Amino acid sequence: MDLDCGGDHAIQGALWHGPGAVARHDAVAWGYGRGAYQRGVDIHQKTRVTAITQKDGRVTGVETSRGNIQCDKVISMVAGSTPRITAMVDLHTPIEIFPLQACVSEPVKPFLNTIIVSGSLHVYVSQSSRGELVMGASVDPNVLHSTRSSFDFVEELADKMLDLFPFAGRLRVMRQWAGMSDITPDFAPIMGTTPLEGFYLDAGWGTWGFKATPVSGKTMAWTAMHDRNHELIEPFRLPRFGQFDLVGERGAASVGH
Repeated sequence: MDLDCGGDHAIQGALWHGPGAVARHDAVAWGYGRGAYQRGVDIHQKTRVTAITQKDGRVTGVETSRGNIQCDKVISMVAGSTPRITAMVDLHTPIEIFPLQACVSEPVKPFLNTIIVSGSLHVYVSQSSRGELVMGASVDPNVLHSTRSSFDFVEELADKMLDLFPFAGRLRVMRQWAGMSDITPDFAPIMGTTPLEGFYLDAGWGTWGFKATPVSGKTMAWTAMHDRNHELIEPFRLPRFGQFDLVGERGAASVGH
């Protein structure tokens, strides 16, 4: 690592988080899916929700591209697709969608056994089990409902990565992708009940929801079962924006949003 960072953003200090780690996101998701299936949960892949039916101010079911489901409770946990779902029930939220991009280099021999995050350069890098450098940055600056990757992102990221690791200039970028980040004005999630009885919302996690998945699942399940917000998620209630009772979680992802 070049501690001078090319002379523009010299490293003057650092934070060390010993218990911190990286995880293979897809493996974790499949692990949750397998655990849910073993407990009797039906998982329908490639099934698009087309409508949420309601009557007298209460949820009555979900219409999908593969048939209709009758139910009296629905939890929306769809991250960047949240505005599309909330529009079905005429529910307004302050969530905005920003693309979040990442890429990986060609494999190299292991040399990086931690994740490095630069708050001034707004980049992060770790090394996968296959030797690829996994690199990313903050969200794109413009609101956009799209998962299209861009050359502007990889060009700017490469410039910053070369400030940190000049030797990386010999590496080729192998893959690049984008996702949709749902971000609220205070960078904290929206969790809990909504004005529509039986409709619950868990969204607005931005770039750091992955870490909160276990407790999010537990508290939202409790909320749906008791039809009132769990005490841990009460600060994240939807009405807080109208009540000017914001939370403020901008630093939760350790990199500028």
